[in-house]
Amino acid sequence: MKKIISLVLVFLLAFGVFAAISMPASIVLQLSQGSLPRALAIGAVSGSVWEGRISEVRYENVQLNDVTWQLNGWGLLAGQLQGKVRFGSPRALDEISGSSNFSVSLLDQAAQLDDATLRFSVEQAMQQVTLPLPVDAKGRVILSIDEYHTGQPYCDALTGEISSPNIDIKGLSGWFSIGDMSGVLSCKSGDIAVTVDPENRLGLRADATLAANMQFRVAGNIKPEASLPKEVHDAVKFLGRPDSEGRYPVNL
Repeated sequence: MKKIISLVLVFLLAFGVFAAISMPASIVLQLSQGSLPRALAIGAVSGSVWEGRISEVRYENVQLNDVTWQLNGWGLLAGQLQGKVRFGSPRALDEISGSSNFSVSLLDQAAQLDDATLRFSVEQAMQQVTLPLPVDAKGRVILSIDEYHTGQPYCDALTGEISSPNIDIKGLSGWFSIGDMSGVLSCKSGDIAVTVDPENRLGLRADATLAANMQFRVAGNIKPEASLPKEVHDAVKFLGRPDSEGRYPVNL
């Protein structure tokens, strides 16, 4: 009798694992529809829970195209949901793209990312912040994250870099380049922090912080190169009085 019960339990376990692996991702999304944000729009879904694709995911003014994922079933033995996600096309400069390895604890929902890349346009980034002066700019922003651990309010650990290979600004006489910009990503007391590399044509030295409740702050100074157009030098005068070295304050 015990042997029969054991065989039945093994069969039920094997059937449950097979059902979970082969269950269409579309069914899982339908079952969880009530717990998803109302503003979240999900396109066509294909594949299984463990390896699938969504044609597009849109939340408010952010859209991700061609989202694919692969889950690692062995991570479940350690209480972790592990896998890799990709979205967008790196060649399409007008859309958000990227990839990352991820791990989510099934016990406390703590998440970890590693070897992550996120690409988006300067225009998309500027839609998320309020600038002291109206600026038309274009270019590409690349986030390269070596390691990220969630925490309160945003992180427990973060190492990486943010860069823009070339930024163009629209002036009265047309577009001109302000060159490359980059910064180091880190976690400071739970806030996401960026320290801007001062080697840039704008002479921008600044520390930016994303604090609780999406409060974005920037503190530093700016002293554009003499070779930049006159309108750049005229624009920074609206930031306030320069110090003894000709640097204008930047506080957002």
